Formats: sequence, C-alpha cells, structure tokens
Amino acid sequence: MSATTTWHTIREASLISGLPESTLRYYEQVGIIPTIARDPSSGHRAYSDADLERLTTISCLSSTGMPLDAMREYLANAAEGAEGARRQMELLDAQALRLAAKAEVIRMQQAYVSFKTLYWRAVAEGREGDARRLLEENSDIVDKVKHLQVEGKVAGGVGR
Repeated sequence: MSATTTWHTIREASLISGLPESTLRYYEQVGIIPTIARDPSSGHRAYSDADLERLTTISCLSSTGMPLDAMREYLANAAEGAEGARRQMELLDAQALRLAAKAEVIRMQQAYVSFKTLYWRAVAEGREGDARRLLEENSDIVDKVKHLQVEGKVAGGVGR
C-alpha cells in the first residue's frame, strides 16, 4: 500500500500552524521554511503533511520569541544526530536565558505598577506623608524601570 501525500492550501496551513499567511510567505522568502511546492494548474502554494509538521515546530519556536537565525539553525540541526542534539540544547538554553531576562523586565514593570497604585491611593486618600515615603522607599524600582526605558526594553514613559 503506497502512502499518498495530502496537499493543503496556504489558508489551511495557516489555520493548522497558527501562523498568519503573510508570515508563512515571509518565512519561505527568508529561508526559515524551504520553498513550498506549487500547484501546477494554479501556481498557488501546496503544503504537504511534512510541511505542516515543520510549520508546527516553527510556530512553537516563534511563540517563544526565538530569533530567526536561531530558528533557522534549530531546524537545520534536527538531522545532525547527537551533535545536532547538543546544538539544539545550546539554542534552547540561549532562548531560555532570553525569556528569563524578559520575565525579569515584566517583574520590574509589575513592581512599578504596584508601587504606583499604592502611591496614588495614598494621594487620593490625602495621606501625603505615606505617598512621599512610598516614593523614597521605592526609588530603586523607579531607577530600574527608568533604566529599562533607556535600554529600549519598555514602550512608553515611566515618569514618577
């Protein structure tokens, strides 16, 4: 019994992978995914089941925020045996560090919002002394969040 290939439209590939059609086209253009077969009668992209499996992996890597170069390398390593597996772990470890750094940024943003909520509650309730004390006690949070802004990691201002 021979296996037959099921072909899928770009819309189906998008729905299955969770990646927008424009992203599928872009990833093909920049070499994240190999050139997709074309339907000879229409010229439209025709995705195989194997393409969809690869797109699922790509979608998951993309959702972690992995840079395109790292994704490209990750996909190439898959066929490299034990050495490829070691390189995969290095790429994933690097991504884990990037995510930990992002988590720290979010933690600092949350701390800032929490402290500012307490500050404005004190102001609203006429507790000016408490408000001033909160500013003094949390100046390190302001400095850290301000530093994130300077580094371009935070959108929008953080004023006091």
